[in-house]
Amino acid sequence: MKNPQNKDTSWNKVADWYDDLLKNDDSYQAKVILPNLLRFLDLKKGEQVFDLACGQGYFANIFAHAGANVIASDISKKLIETAKKDSKPARNASHSDAGGGKVLFYISPAHRAQFLKDNSINTVVVVLAIQNIENVGDVFAECKRVLKNNGRMVLVLNHPAFRVPQGSDWYFEEGIQSRIVHKYLSESKLSIDMTPGEKDKRKKISTISFHRSLQYYMKLLSKNGFAITRLEEWISHKQSGVGPRQLAEDKARKEIPMFMCIEVKKI
Repeated sequence: MKNPQNKDTSWNKVADWYDDLLKNDDSYQAKVILPNLLRFLDLKKGEQVFDLACGQGYFANIFAHAGANVIASDISKKLIETAKKDSKPARNASHSDAGGGKVLFYISPAHRAQFLKDNSINTVVVVLAIQNIENVGDVFAECKRVLKNNGRMVLVLNHPAFRVPQGSDWYFEEGIQSRIVHKYLSESKLSIDMTPGEKDKRKKISTISFHRSLQYYMKLLSKNGFAITRLEEWISHKQSGVGPRQLAEDKARKEIPMFMCIEVKKI
């Protein structure tokens, strides 16, 4: 992820698949993350927001329609091209301002935001991306640079304690659905199969993901001059179909969170 011009980044390869995913009204992004994130952020009109690793602009455009002035970036040229196309209003302008705000898109790696001045941003938002970025310390340092004094960074990530790639799974026994975690503190870099049910190898989609413990993130945030101000854990909206495990599965979803949202402020 260090070369912004690298056409072989994993997210360039999966751009079309990811775009289709977010067009699904029943996605986790639509049903869980978006409503919780908008409530959590409570954006003000004219607020300066940096949507880091924005993908195809799903959240950036919604932030703009809520009245924020949004700058968004992603390393994937293909995703940014989609973001620009989807954000254009009818008059074919270069930014969207339907809600009073605007959004501008840039192709850039997460640890370099040369297009932003020092101390210019109120809020940095990183949604389901920090676990796909290798040089997290550099990213946090860059976020500190662009944030205003007392500015905030909001991270949404797969829950590090319960969603460990190749290190956790569901377990059912005696009517109880449980989450088994057999490794947590060890860091890992893995290729994740995003289409586990797909038999055609030509249609298989995979991305690179990093697992890190909560203390890893907390230490790195503190080292880069951030203090934690809020933390929430969000559950899945899914419901099981009728069957012997239905009640246990639905109960487990309400008890074991899928996502974590952390707000930190520049100090």
